[in-house]
Amino acid sequence: MDKLHDYQGIAGRFHQWRDNIKEFYKEFQEKNSTNLIDTVKRQLKGNESANKDFSHVFRTKTRSELVRVSAAVMGIEFSYAAETAFVSPTLLKIGVEHQHMTLVWALSPLVGFFLCPILGSLSDRCKLNVGRRRPFILLLSIGVIFGLLLVPNGETLGYWFGDENLHSPDTFSEINNLKNISSNHNSPPNSSHSWGIFFTILGTVLLDFDADACQSPARAYLLDVCLPEDQARGLSTFTIMAGLGGFFGYSMGGVNWDETEIGQRLGGHVKAVFSIITIIFIACVTFTLTSFAEIPLWVLANTDKSNCKSETLKAQSKSYGACESDDKTLNDMEDNKQFICKTHWTAKDAAAITTSNTRRHSTRAF
Repeated sequence: MDKLHDYQGIAGRFHQWRDNIKEFYKEFQEKNSTNLIDTVKRQLKGNESANKDFSHVFRTKTRSELVRVSAAVMGIEFSYAAETAFVSPTLLKIGVEHQHMTLVWALSPLVGFFLCPILGSLSDRCKLNVGRRRPFILLLSIGVIFGLLLVPNGETLGYWFGDENLHSPDTFSEINNLKNISSNHNSPPNSSHSWGIFFTILGTVLLDFDADACQSPARAYLLDVCLPEDQARGLSTFTIMAGLGGFFGYSMGGVNWDETEIGQRLGGHVKAVFSIITIIFIACVTFTLTSFAEIPLWVLANTDKSNCKSETLKAQSKSYGACESDDKTLNDMEDNKQFICKTHWTAKDAAAITTSNTRRHSTRAF
């Protein structure tokens, strides 16, 4: 073989590698006959033969378990605090005029007016084996993370894309620039920040819209995994966690991170706050997503078909198997054979969150 390689040179080795790759690919196809599309279809349709234990849904939750399920809203309020405290000064700093800055805040409610009802309807109809709420919590959380990364780094990304920088960033510290924004925002900017403005506005819209929209599936997930008698305690815990997240989020801005080693390593006060809040947000969302497994929609549909009366099915055909409970149903719940849909993230509920953009206090009306 070595003599053959010496005779054929690099071309011979290339052909030999190509043949080896083809053989490996054929063996892989033989061992894994199902492709990615079939796997996705099975996940979307649900696995009829799955026999997973959902007994945790039918027991009373402890306070610590309710805190874990509600942790996501605490991370959301942390992101709200960073957004409310630093987005407006950041936009003014890079050259956005005051009247245009208010229009930036109007973009998120406009996007939510069209997308939130669609997301709510898709959540109610989601047939994934992982459930109906957690996939949308994860999807919207990714948008929040991108927003938390873009807002403090939009100006830097603009410089990478060709924005002019006519003044040295070392002339004034970042915190002094933010303090003097209110007095000199009407003066013409020293440099062009077209790309920086674009990335900062994009991050603002992503952060504001996704944080607002993520609250509805998070609340619906809490109610879906709790018994009716636990829902009052669950919602109160949800509200307390939201208040704590807002309090600690705003308090983080009161620390002078420029004088700390963390602030110096992360690039200043604003970047330090957003970086720490990003880590906290990821931890809170992960804490919630790994708490309890949801009952998939196809399991609810099959259970309702076998337990609900035909008249009730006709009347409730659009609410995904929500049927009135009677004594027999309550007895069947102990055997994990009956599930009552307690709440739905409907289009009406999702559309209501578009009005919450004007409320920037820590505890929100639910």
